[in-house]
Amino acid sequence: MKPPRKPVIVSLGVAAAVLAAAGAADLTLAHVARHRVEKAVACRLHPTGPVGADLESTFAGLRAVSGDLGTVHVTADGVKRAGTDLNVSADLRHVTRKGTRGGTATAVVPYTELRKRLGGDGAFTFGSDGSDLVLTGTVGSLGLPVTVRTATTTTRNSVTVTPTTVGVLGRDIPVADLSGTGMGSGLSDRLKPHTVSLAHLPAGASVVSASAGHDGLAVHLSLSPMSARTGGNAPRCV
Repeated sequence: MKPPRKPVIVSLGVAAAVLAAAGAADLTLAHVARHRVEKAVACRLHPTGPVGADLESTFAGLRAVSGDLGTVHVTADGVKRAGTDLNVSADLRHVTRKGTRGGTATAVVPYTELRKRLGGDGAFTFGSDGSDLVLTGTVGSLGLPVTVRTATTTTRNSVTVTPTTVGVLGRDIPVADLSGTGMGSGLSDRLKPHTVSLAHLPAGASVVSASAGHDGLAVHLSLSPMSARTGGNAPRCV
């Protein structure tokens, strides 16, 4: 004789209802937690653009009840540091009421902003060859098209862009040799190394590297573990 199937069906129905209830509760709690994170990010960074937060751990909303959000991805546009506007995205590990275990972040300096910081006079357009910063424009009375390739170096709180070669008429000329060409020393004077200071990064953030992307110069940062009390006299953000 076959065993009755009704208890199995009932059990499955109860399990489905419990999972559905847990999922609904998780979504509600996750929405509240995301809002609180976004509010805290806006309080700390004072961005002029939108702020976003994503809770990337499973059942992050339910985990928030115990004060542990797991991994959180945050974004903030228009963050001003040392006179430079940045668009910031960060992955924070093990976010709790006590702080985080650190993480990584990327601060993108838009090319329009970078050109202002590097003393650009509008003669060059800033872009990328996939990894390095490239400047394109024209020089001389004939308006010869040129491509300037650069090298990017970093310290823990700055990025330096150094023009290395100028491509013109199929030739790559080192910037140091420009004075011996028909383009004269005027161009070489405009292609000096320039440093973008990021001295006012949040506590525990250090520059690791930089690369040129589609939208701007991406500055990659490491974030040390941070206590919720980190920040000295900074405003309390909840």
